[in-house]
Amino acid sequence: MKNNRELFYKVCLILCAIIWGSTFVVIKDATNTMSSAFINASRFTIATIILFVVYFKKIKNMSKTELKHGIMMGVALFGGYYLQVLGMEYGSTAGKCAFLSATFCVMVPFLSWAVFKRKPDKYSVISAIICVIGVALVSIEKGAKITLGDGIILVSTFFYAVNIMLTAEFSSKEGNDSTILAFLQIAVVAVLGWAVVIAKQDMPVVYTKGAVLGIIYLGVFATALCLLIQVVALEKINSTSASIILSLESVFGVIISILFYNEVLTAKLLAGFVVIFIGIIICETKLSFTTSKLSKIKHIFKDKNRYSIFTPENLYK
Repeated sequence: MKNNRELFYKVCLILCAIIWGSTFVVIKDATNTMSSAFINASRFTIATIILFVVYFKKIKNMSKTELKHGIMMGVALFGGYYLQVLGMEYGSTAGKCAFLSATFCVMVPFLSWAVFKRKPDKYSVISAIICVIGVALVSIEKGAKITLGDGIILVSTFFYAVNIMLTAEFSSKEGNDSTILAFLQIAVVAVLGWAVVIAKQDMPVVYTKGAVLGIIYLGVFATALCLLIQVVALEKINSTSASIILSLESVFGVIISILFYNEVLTAKLLAGFVVIFIGIIICETKLSFTTSKLSKIKHIFKDKNRYSIFTPENLYK
């Protein structure tokens, strides 16, 4: 029963990865007529309303601890989402944004070391170096310059890593309700988003049908549904497995942007994508799939006499 439940949440996370992968194209289109602040404020307001209606009975009885933890998660999430859309607004392509965003998996172990005193292992260090090389291949254009949009995306990735770290820590704490935490972090992002819109006077002048439908899609599916699933899943299944599955968001993002946004996948970009993905896999799996095979081979050679037909016992039978 436990394995079936874990499989269910893993399938749900794969669905999240597909939906989030599609958002890079949706956001890129929306930024043609709307600011990043308005897009985020709108989508998170839609999600806040949905979760408030669905979980009203739980929300009205939230504890002070849940409120505190939810606000912390929300502030980190706001930094990630706002800067990600801003990065695309300043020139980062949907495909590059998809893969650069996936590097949050590598940052989490180091943040946990700094905040919760959990020292990263050698695999985390190795994968971090590999991912830096991959980021350079993806982000550095002609003339060895990193575009402003790419730099903003990398900063947003740091905030995503903080959010994942806090979500894994707080959702598993006794007394915290994961659905309440999901609502709170989404509501915080909505409030901060509208604060930025008002401060920058970023209300759009033109509302196109495509942009409006895109925001509705982002609010209902990519925000309310996916962020709720993420918080609940990080409470129920192993965080390493969850991170590997969520990193597939970048793969789906590139596939979708190439199919529907006419982006060109150059050899240089492809090499960078592959290097980053290898770094993520090393960081999250610790190469356990290879070490287990090596241990089996060593065991066989250690006990080879047991399997050999040329043992003294067999020769004199």
